[in-house]
Amino acid sequence: MSAATPTPPTATHSYNPGGLIAVLVLVALLALAVYLLRCWAFPFTTCPHPNRRRAWRCRRCEGTGRRLRAGRRFLNHLRHIRRHGNHH
Repeated sequence: MSAATPTPPTATHSYNPGGLIAVLVLVALLALAVYLLRCWAFPFTTCPHPNRRRAWRCRRCEGTGRRLRAGRRFLNHLRHIRRHGNHH
């Protein structure tokens, strides 16, 4: 009797990163939508620059301690374009 050489199993599935990329894109779009919704509902955040001296006024928050979120500025820009067209 001769020993038969076992053949390696053939691959039935090939790795396709397209499905993973699609899921990552959907997760990123969902995160963006949640962030923009949060910016719409809560447009202000605390200013990261502490106001240690009363005489000094932060140019970002003008001394109020609250500043507009970047996403809200983007939403305001889109609203301006929609209302007034692309003219500045």
